[in-house]
Amino acid sequence: MSQIRRLGFASIMMVAMLVGGAPAYATEPLTTSGHVTDPDGFLSDDERARLESDAESLRSTYGAIIDAVVVPNFSDQEPSVWCQNTLERSRTAEKGILYVVSYEDGTNASCAGVELAKDSSTRPMLDGALRIAHKDHKTTPLTPEEAAAGSRTFIISLRSDYDFRARNAAENSKRRQEEEKRREAQKKEEEKRNRGANIIISAVIVIAIVSNLWVWIRKQREYEYGEPPTVDVDTEPTPFVDTVRRDALRAAAEARRRLSEAEEQVRAAEEDWNFARAQFGSAAAEEYERRLEAAKTAVARGLDTHKQIEQTPDSHAKRRLATTITEDLDKNLPPLQDARKEFAAQREKRSSLPTQLADARERLVEELADLERSKEELSSIAGLYPESMLASLQDNPQRAEQLLESARTALETAGAHLDTDATRAASALDTAQRALTMANAQTDAIFSAKTDLDEFRKRLTVSIGSVSAALSDIKQHDSSDAFSPLLDEADAAIARGQRALVSDEDPLGALENLRDVELRMDAILAPLMTQK
Repeated sequence: MSQIRRLGFASIMMVAMLVGGAPAYATEPLTTSGHVTDPDGFLSDDERARLESDAESLRSTYGAIIDAVVVPNFSDQEPSVWCQNTLERSRTAEKGILYVVSYEDGTNASCAGVELAKDSSTRPMLDGALRIAHKDHKTTPLTPEEAAAGSRTFIISLRSDYDFRARNAAENSKRRQEEEKRREAQKKEEEKRNRGANIIISAVIVIAIVSNLWVWIRKQREYEYGEPPTVDVDTEPTPFVDTVRRDALRAAAEARRRLSEAEEQVRAAEEDWNFARAQFGSAAAEEYERRLEAAKTAVARGLDTHKQIEQTPDSHAKRRLATTITEDLDKNLPPLQDARKEFAAQREKRSSLPTQLADARERLVEELADLERSKEELSSIAGLYPESMLASLQDNPQRAEQLLESARTALETAGAHLDTDATRAASALDTAQRALTMANAQTDAIFSAKTDLDEFRKRLTVSIGSVSAALSDIKQHDSSDAFSPLLDEADAAIARGQRALVSDEDPLGALENLRDVELRMDAILAPLMTQK
């Protein structure tokens, strides 16, 4: 049936072309009608019915409205743009999902309503389903069966994502309920233990008071009858409180408090890790997962150790076990918190990607203007100084131009993936920013050249003196060979600077060399001076 349909469609097009030229068949964005919109009747009734059933099942289970549109083409628009324009006219504009497919060229796209688009996990979910659906497109143009299969695959893939989220949410809810019950039971048990401990401590205090009072009365009576006061070992005042037991109880209570806080931190981190994995991918969240598992293991060890604290009567052992718990938590909880902060920073950076991209594009325009001015400046100073003095500047415009072209390409890549692959967009933007910075250094060297050349003897002399002083300080404070390569570079830079003073040969290059070496020497000299 599909073969006959394709032949019929091709025949109609051929007749139309012979009679009046090639028809446009441009499909402008339209308004959807139900779960499946097929204005040309490309799909069979059975295929449409299956799609309707799949979409309705998803809606009835999770409340997610998803519509599919099957059209010949997207009227020369980008598939995503055509999808968005159709979405805005349809019932899915606020909270739904729209899947569109062009059977003439086999392209597809998806877009989400305003409310769903606010969720950062929606776009990765749609892109994943879109990639899977596209695998059903085997021929060009698509057959009705292929178009229907891709649409069904898209809906089923989304259904799987919703199922996973539902299971995860249910598991998390169950885990939280169980955790609440366990914490409540632990709280009651701890209160019971504290009441018992308070009774014991109170009894000790009462006994101590009575004992001391009895001793005091006895001594007073001895004074009254003229008997000298005696010291009876058996009646010496006893401490009001057993300080070893008290400190052990306090340490145990502090360990219990730290464990409760750690459990809450691990629970929150686990939810955050699931979000990070969905947002950035499992590979990016691998280190986060490792730290999470280490923290969970530390908490489990702590709970087991705390049971030992409750069971042992030895106060010294209680204190030692409590210290083990806190030290274990201090080792494993901070790395987990650092991981959470790192992903929070990444999310913040991603949210500002559009602004950063706009700023970088403006900076590219500025740097291109600076490049043209630097060429003019280099031509100007070339008439004032011999070529030998400008040797290190001759290639700067070409290097800057190459760097700016690299920045332009990277910005185009970042812009193309801004809405679909934030990780790739961020990486490309970082590449562009580094290239812009390096290009700026090339042009700045030209703009500052005249000032440096006018006073190059004075500046070379000062730089040679600074590097020589730093060289002497490093040799004085460190007798090892750890910095030998840098010290050799410093000697070579000094020699090059001295040659430039005598011969005027590339003084700018010599000055830049000295400045670079001095910066690196200062970086290692500061801690050496502090140590002494």
